[in-house]
Amino acid sequence: MATSKVSGDFILKLLVGILFVVIGIEGIANFGGNDLYQKLDEALRIIVGVVLLVAGLLLIVPSFIGGIKKSFVKVSTLIVLVAWIIYIVLADFVYGLRGVDGKEWFLWLENLVYHLLILYCVYRVATPAVKQLGNK
Repeated sequence: MATSKVSGDFILKLLVGILFVVIGIEGIANFGGNDLYQKLDEALRIIVGVVLLVAGLLLIVPSFIGGIKKSFVKVSTLIVLVAWIIYIVLADFVYGLRGVDGKEWFLWLENLVYHLLILYCVYRVATPAVKQLGNK
């Protein structure tokens, strides 16, 4: 009986990629519960949505389609990492701290922790790419 072993890193990459695709579609289509999109004007909302959608696809597609250059995958993984850091800065600090007082600090902190957890997952996915680029 043949068994297939799926690595935890593959699952992590797939889940983070799906999350980015969903958040990107929410921004492009102007729906969903993402607070950042409610604070952005339409053009910037669409740009952020497209960047996140592409970032998600850059994580997912190379896992299923062969023939994509490894250097492209490495660079695209780094782009995803940078895109999520920019997202955290915008969502949690530029727009997230406006008017926060009292018990809203706990809600802000909760959102920040969620975003940092995702950042750690993206970092885990990007670490091999960073190490391999440094060795060239």
